[in-house]
Amino acid sequence: MKALLGALMCLVFTMTQSFAVSGGPWGGGNKIIGVVGTYAGVMHDIVLGSGNLGIFTLSVPQSGLATGTVFLFTGQRAFSGPITGLADPNTDVLEATLQAIPVVTSGGDTIETLNFHADGSLNAKIRLSKKSLGISAVRIRGTAHVDTTNSSSTCVTCCPPGCPTDYTVHGFKQSETSS
Repeated sequence: MKALLGALMCLVFTMTQSFAVSGGPWGGGNKIIGVVGTYAGVMHDIVLGSGNLGIFTLSVPQSGLATGTVFLFTGQRAFSGPITGLADPNTDVLEATLQAIPVVTSGGDTIETLNFHADGSLNAKIRLSKKSLGISAVRIRGTAHVDTTNSSSTCVTCCPPGCPTDYTVHGFKQSETSS
């Protein structure tokens, strides 16, 4: 009788295993990260002590392009402008471009000058952090490359035309909705 019961249990376990879902219902499998939402991040220059820093916000809608604002701070100038990108929900990859111009305040008035500009790209992965819970557990990690251009020939203290800067990108999700 015990042998018959043992043989039936082996049959049940074999059939159960063939219908099992990998990872089970409590996690352990591939987690789907919803890329739709609002993100904030920082871009650190890979050269320590350079004084270059960038911050950005990015709103990823259900359909269409992700849009936001980027601020870059370099040794000589502060740049402000749009960042536009695409977040792929299948691969959790974020790719974006940015273009910023200097913002100068003089006598209480903000003056935007087109003689200088910063153009760049951002490539990052959206992933789930195991160290935190909730919405902010969705993190952005990647790199950015920005060229700061001086189209004015009168500036001798600025970087030469095409001054490249590489950044590491760290960010997090702020909300599940895009604005």
